[in-house]
Amino acid sequence: MRKYWRAYQISIQETLQRRSSLLMDRVGGLAVMLSLYYFWKTLLSGRPSFLGYSYSQMLTYILGMNILRSFALTGRGWELVGEISSGKISSYLVRPLNYHGYALSLDLSKKTIHLFAALIEVGALIFFFHPPFYLPQSILSALAFLAALVLASLLFFFLEFLVSSLAFWTSESGGPLFFFELCVQFAAGAFFPLDVLPRLIQKGLSFSPFPYLVFLPINIYLGRVGEGQIFRDLWMAGLWTAIFAAVSLAVWRKGLASYSAEGG
Repeated sequence: MRKYWRAYQISIQETLQRRSSLLMDRVGGLAVMLSLYYFWKTLLSGRPSFLGYSYSQMLTYILGMNILRSFALTGRGWELVGEISSGKISSYLVRPLNYHGYALSLDLSKKTIHLFAALIEVGALIFFFHPPFYLPQSILSALAFLAALVLASLLFFFLEFLVSSLAFWTSESGGPLFFFELCVQFAAGAFFPLDVLPRLIQKGLSFSPFPYLVFLPINIYLGRVGEGQIFRDLWMAGLWTAIFAAVSLAVWRKGLASYSAEGG
């Protein structure tokens, strides 16, 4: 564990050294949050509720999206694609470490920095504009939200790792990852609550892992999920995480076998 902790610390230092890249990432995220915040604030003006969300719940959903996007939906898929495509991955394979554990350490360091940045952004918006902010009405909702947040982060890690591993077989390795990132933002509820979609689409998404990345954690926080349903949803989020962890490991091993064969 010590070597993974050390990798986590070094990665944080390296990320903070690339301040211009980090700043541009946060400016982009802040622009999206402000745009969505003012859009929904204008739309809800004069309405006590919308689609079952109170005014404060909907605005809190928008602010919460920035935090979830910064933590759960932040990853290093493009770095993995680059390491596989360039052959740099070979230098990691000869080291005495588990690459999944190593990648998870680097992933967590990136999530940590973006999470703190998102909390500062949301805190500043609340301080200057005083929007109505919804707080959990029970300890269960708060604790379940934290559990859902951890599961969402792990689920996205394995989903992104799986898609990035396709770089073992295709030279156009960035295409699948770009398509994945585009779709997951929409299907996870990272731009708007999934409640606004037609019921048929909502039903289809309910059979996928994507709502467990953003939509479910925020709705647990907002108290829109019953106590019995909370445990069922957390169990399903854990099941999806276990499934994609197993699949990503299997694809990784197959990719390494193919990579070793081609490399001689």
